[in-house]
Amino acid sequence: MTSLTFYGGVNEIGGNKILLEDKDTRVFLDFGKGFGRRAKFFEEYINPRVANGIEDFLTMGLLPDVKGLYRDDLIKMAECDILEPDIDAVLLSHAHSDHADYISFLHEKIPIYMGDTCHMILQAIEERSNRQIEREILSYRKRPYSKKDEPIKRKVRTFRTGDKLRIGSLEVEPIQC
Repeated sequence: MTSLTFYGGVNEIGGNKILLEDKDTRVFLDFGKGFGRRAKFFEEYINPRVANGIEDFLTMGLLPDVKGLYRDDLIKMAECDILEPDIDAVLLSHAHSDHADYISFLHEKIPIYMGDTCHMILQAIEERSNRQIEREILSYRKRPYSKKDEPIKRKVRTFRTGDKLRIGSLEVEPIQC
């Protein structure tokens, strides 16, 4: 049976996080920042505590509490159990922060699929912006949150219109606009 679970993006601006489950395949469609929900707790000069890793985001409901979904270094800081991810992929629709920003929290073993143009836009944003825990989507930044200052090595897979992607039981034919 195929199912969709909405962890964000319903009755709010942004925060798109939709879990598509088909047979034994689990894929998130986007994993973005929810502007309204985030604004309840943070603003321009009041930001999440970096030293807490992911704990503030989970406690305040900014991220879904799904076991095995997040980076080990962030989970360890929150003193939660570290588990292997059981998500097969994230399909990113486009580079807007309400669809992409919170990919930075996801376990680096989870492959991220995105169009070539989306990838180039995210690279440019990361190379030009200040370092933020919420904007480390690709592997170009160093982790300021762990004892080791090493790059986040994500599995990023790009595609173009007409390509066919096979992710578990799903076959996806993306169309870029």
